[in-house]
Amino acid sequence: MIRLVALSAVLALAPPAFAQDAPVTTAPAAAPPLAGGPAAVRPTKPPTLVEALIAAGFDPHTKLIGDAVQVMSGQRATLDVAEGKLTLDAVDTGHVDMALPDGTPDTYKPVAPGKVAFAVDGSAAKKQSFLKIWNGLAHAVSYEAELTAIRGGKLAKRKAQVCAVPGGGTNYEMWSDPIIAVTLSRIAEVPDDKINCK
Repeated sequence: MIRLVALSAVLALAPPAFAQDAPVTTAPAAAPPLAGGPAAVRPTKPPTLVEALIAAGFDPHTKLIGDAVQVMSGQRATLDVAEGKLTLDAVDTGHVDMALPDGTPDTYKPVAPGKVAFAVDGSAAKKQSFLKIWNGLAHAVSYEAELTAIRGGKLAKRKAQVCAVPGGGTNYEMWSDPIIAVTLSRIAEVPDDKINCK
């Protein structure tokens, strides 16, 4: 009985319940920064692939880089290689037939005589990236290729083995990597008996 009286006395002396002591039904979306501490900074991701490439230090344009040409996926670079000097004649946007459903032709027009063109494309359905080369020269064209791809969420570059293209012909190279761009260098006309892969 003494315990019951003591408990009643304690409850009578207790302050009334406050609203903030009520159960929380919804937590705030963001806590205010602590006084005197640094404000919370959320990392921001670039909203587009192009912005992500630029943020990684990669210029996402088809363009000449010294004596090489960088060709972005979804584009074709048409070059004049007269006297061993590269001139970028045109950049077109389109698709290579190999990256399209079977039986669908290229969206690119044939290359003019005396020109060389390189197009990069990819197919998620086929899980392949493609390089198509048009050789409008009388003799074979050799070149070297460096691939820029995304691996593990990061840009990665590597040399690729490629084959010379016969005069007046076309050729394809393909890779299983998701290629962003191909940089082509050492583009040169070679004798037809020097066609090889390197």
